[in-house]
Amino acid sequence: MENKFVDGLFTSRRENAPDFIIANLSFKTDVFIDWLKNNTNAKGYCNVDIKTSREGKPYAIVNEWKPDDRFVKNEDGSLGTEDVDEEINVSNVPF
Repeated sequence: MENKFVDGLFTSRRENAPDFIIANLSFKTDVFIDWLKNNTNAKGYCNVDIKTSREGKPYAIVNEWKPDDRFVKNEDGSLGTEDVDEEINVSNVPF
């Protein structure tokens, strides 16, 4: 999947910012609003991830992840898999 950058949204972080400030966001309003109108999903949302580049600089990309057919919505609203007997390989867990 190719990264889809957010037009009109600029991310940064000041070197001397306190730890509780994750990122600073600046919006070029006319560009961002036009872009946002064209990039909302069926539910009216646009999901954006703030990531860190290899150089350590923050940037924003659209999160277009959608659950595939293996996932089902549980009664509590969380996502699970239909096959609960599936063995989980610890080496495949990303964290």
